[in-house]
Amino acid sequence: MRQELGINLLVYKEKLDQGTAQSTLLKAIKDQGISLAEVRREYIKEASEFQAIAKEVSQNDMTLYYSVPEKIVEDKVPNKNLTTYLEEAKKMNIQNVKFNIGSLNEIDQAGAEELKDILSKYEMTYTIENDQTDENGTFACTKETLEQIRKYELPIGYTMDLGNWYWQKEDPEKSFKELKDQITIFHLKNIAFENEKPKTVMLEDGLIPWKKMIEVLGDKVKVLIEYPMDEEKIADQIETVKEAK
Repeated sequence: MRQELGINLLVYKEKLDQGTAQSTLLKAIKDQGISLAEVRREYIKEASEFQAIAKEVSQNDMTLYYSVPEKIVEDKVPNKNLTTYLEEAKKMNIQNVKFNIGSLNEIDQAGAEELKDILSKYEMTYTIENDQTDENGTFACTKETLEQIRKYELPIGYTMDLGNWYWQKEDPEKSFKELKDQITIFHLKNIAFENEKPKTVMLEDGLIPWKKMIEVLGDKVKVLIEYPMDEEKIADQIETVKEAK
């Protein structure tokens, strides 16, 4: 693959659920030859973890993204806690923050200007993501949101989560074809069905032709592996992606 490859800390979900701090896992990612990682806000339990993460990123010469499972816009105005999330990101020297869409697809001029003013105060980039919810996960909502971003010239990119489409009974191939030119970050996972319900699986075991998608993504798009797995499988999954042509 041509694009830079990164790891979302969800790959260590079992450890995170057991209380392992994300700061203690970053060196393991770097030791796999990966310099781009995405930490998850829902697993940061102590304020001291922000400084611990920043220290590990600096010592291991890594680039860090921040996944915030909160709406960037609520009731057509910026989330009242948006500055709090961005201040957290600043403490960790984050380069990109990812949010849920919320009602960004319905934002008006006043709300857009307020949002733009808040985001302009920080030296980082921002993305929204199609998640697994009815509110933020449909193709229609995602497309409308990206149209609003263009209309109001908001400094917000797009993290496409490849697997999440199945939770909304959407077609990932159709969605990718329609939105691929607007993708700035690509969350890579594959999906199979068990009892008619989607579940994440190892990349080579799923239904999505992800290799063909990576082929046509722009060189500047960052590709992040983002699905839980047994720790001993991480190295193999990294190689599977790197070898994709």
